[in-house]
Amino acid sequence: MQNSLVSVITPVYKGQKTLVRAVQSLLGQSHENWECIIASDDGFDYLSWLKQQGIKDERLKLVFTGKAKSGPNIARNTAKKIANGDWIAPLDADDLYYPQRLATLLKAADQTGVALDNVNVVNDQNEQHIDTAFDVSYIKERSDINDTTLGGKITLPDFFQTDTPLLMLFHKSIATHNWENVSRGGDTLFNMRAVEKAGWAAFHNEALHEYRVHDESMCHGTNVGSVFQEAYEYTLLRLEEDGFGFESEHAHHQVIQLIKQKIQLNKMYEKARLHTPELDFQTFRKSVINA
Repeated sequence: MQNSLVSVITPVYKGQKTLVRAVQSLLGQSHENWECIIASDDGFDYLSWLKQQGIKDERLKLVFTGKAKSGPNIARNTAKKIANGDWIAPLDADDLYYPQRLATLLKAADQTGVALDNVNVVNDQNEQHIDTAFDVSYIKERSDINDTTLGGKITLPDFFQTDTPLLMLFHKSIATHNWENVSRGGDTLFNMRAVEKAGWAAFHNEALHEYRVHDESMCHGTNVGSVFQEAYEYTLLRLEEDGFGFESEHAHHQVIQLIKQKIQLNKMYEKARLHTPELDFQTFRKSVINA
């Protein structure tokens, strides 16, 4: 188990500013049996470029989506096709792991095949901590896990407690589905389908990775509100038409309610940006919770 190969999947589009940091966080992992499949979504040869930056490692691999700006979900699926590991671990090019992340989650995931840690949201420009995805006290209060190394269980209703993208570790027997090709929210749908299949995901209460917020994040841009709105409406349509891959009525209902909640929050965010255009979504959400 602890020697298992982990396939880290990293979609990249114009990632020269941050990819080195993400890869270096992998090179520093205490669990060394990993491969990182970099999915180039802009036709750029990132392996050659990393060598120019002094990073050469046989565990780094490269695939191309074949179409520029096809989106992170297409890129993730392209990488997943050649993944050799028993475990799948997404890592976006602008985020980073802490050294014990893979080793810790491999141990935690032994129970159901899915595990995640808490996540620190950090402003990439000034290195200031913005928020943490989950309130640990909330997770512990509703947990029936006695293992003190875990914060508890994550089930479908817990996705209502955070709007921070979650990076999970999946066993290949759980991650049999693909990321849905939606412009926003495909990662959340993938995670929820995995949790539905596994029953619950083991949660490590300490943050072992960082989600970085910057001016080029997907939650920025002049038309970001309309982009999210379109993605949410498409997701609702698919949920009503064919279930969008969810099998149980309970899961189906939970996802619909979550998307409706996100729509309302997105509308509030867009209204706030009329007065503060530079406001990032994570800072906005924290202000709403603390209000």
